Amino acid sequence: MKAILNRLELLSLAKAADSIAPNLAAMDALKGVLLEAADDGKVTVAATNLEVALERRMSAEILQPGQLVLNARLFADMLELLGGETVTISGEDGKRVEITSESAGYSIPALPAKSFPRMEIPFPEDTVPVTGIPAMARRTVFAVSENEAQPLMRCVNLIFTSEGLRAVGCDGSRLAAAKGDSKSEGSVSMLIPAASLGKLAHLIGNKDELYVGTTGKTVVFTKEDFVFSARLMEGNFIDADRMLAGVKSGFTILTDAAALWEAVSSVTVVAGESNSFSLRFQEGRLTIRCESENGSSSREMDVVPLAGTPSGEYWYNHRQLSDCLKALNGTLMLEVGQNGILLMRTDDLVCLQMSKRKPTVHVKAKSEKSTLPKAA
Repeated sequence: MKAILNRLELLSLAKAADSIAPNLAAMDALKGVLLEAADDGKVTVAATNLEVALERRMSAEILQPGQLVLNARLFADMLELLGGETVTISGEDGKRVEITSESAGYSIPALPAKSFPRMEIPFPEDTVPVTGIPAMARRTVFAVSENEAQPLMRCVNLIFTSEGLRAVGCDGSRLAAAKGDSKSEGSVSMLIPAASLGKLAHLIGNKDELYVGTTGKTVVFTKEDFVFSARLMEGNFIDADRMLAGVKSGFTILTDAAALWEAVSSVTVVAGESNSFSLRFQEGRLTIRCESENGSSSREMDVVPLAGTPSGEYWYNHRQLSDCLKALNGTLMLEVGQNGILLMRTDDLVCLQMSKRKPTVHVKAKSEKSTLPKAA
C-alpha cells in the first residue's frame, strides 16, 4: 500500500479509531487500526473492540492499493507529531511501514491484515434519520447501572415512536427518560449498551444527521463516509411510562435546575460514607441539609409551590441526585410522591430518584494516647 493523505484529516480519523480500539486487549491486532486503500481514491480507517465497529473514509492519492494494520494509539501519536500538510504512508502487509511528512518520518512494524478482527457491518434496508445523539446520551447514560451482573440495566433503551425518539436509562434506584429527535419516527425499541452509545456520542456533533437501522442483533448508524455499528442486547427492559405513571404526587414545586444543583453540590461537600443529604420542604422554602462524620452543612432557597402543600424531609443519595440535576436544564418542576420518590421534569428530560432512609451519623471520637504504668 502507498498513499498520500491530508495529515490533519487523517489525524482526526486516527483519533476516532483510537477511541474505539481497546488499549489493554490481549490480541495485538485488536489494538490496531486498519488502513485500506482502494482504487476509488478512498482510504478506509477501521477499528473495533468486538462490541462496536467504526469505519470512516477519506479521499487520498492512491499510488498503490492495499491494506495495513498499525497500533492505533501509536499511529495517532505519530500523525500529531509529524507536522506538515500531507503524509505519505508506504509499506507491505505484515512488514515495515514508512510514515513520512515534509520534515520527519517513522518506520514501524505492521501486523498482518488477516489478523485484524474486522466486524461485518450489515446495511439495514429501512433507516430513520436522527440528530442530537450526544445530547440524548448525556441525559441518559449517567443513569445506567455500573453492576456487570445487570447487563440489561447497563443499556440505554432507544424507543422510536410515532412522536419521535425517546431514550431511557435506569439503574434500579433512578431513571432518566429523555426526548430525542421528533422527526425520528418509527415503531421499534432497542437496547444498546451505554458504553457503545457513549462512544458514538463522542464521535459526532448534535447537528450531525445520521441514518439508523437494525439488522438482527446489530444497530447501524451511517452518514457520508461514516459507519458505526454496535451489538444490541436482548431482554425485557423496565416500562418507564408505567413506572412514572405509578408515582402519586403529594406536592409539586417550581425551581431552577442549575440553582438546585449548585446548592446541593455546596452542601454535600461534607458528605461522608453515608453519601446522603436531605431536602426539607416547608411552604415556599426548601432547606438542603447534610450531616456526616465530617460535619454538617445546610442551605435554604426559595421555591414556588404549584400544587399541594410542600412539607416533610426526605433523604437521597447525593451522588445519584447530583448526576440527575446536572443533566437537567432550565425551569424544573419537582414532584414528591409516595415514600419520598422524587420526580424532576423539564421539557426534554424526566428523572426519577428513589429516596433512602435517614442515615445514622457516627461522629468520630478523637483518640487519646494511653499511659502505661511504669514497671516497678
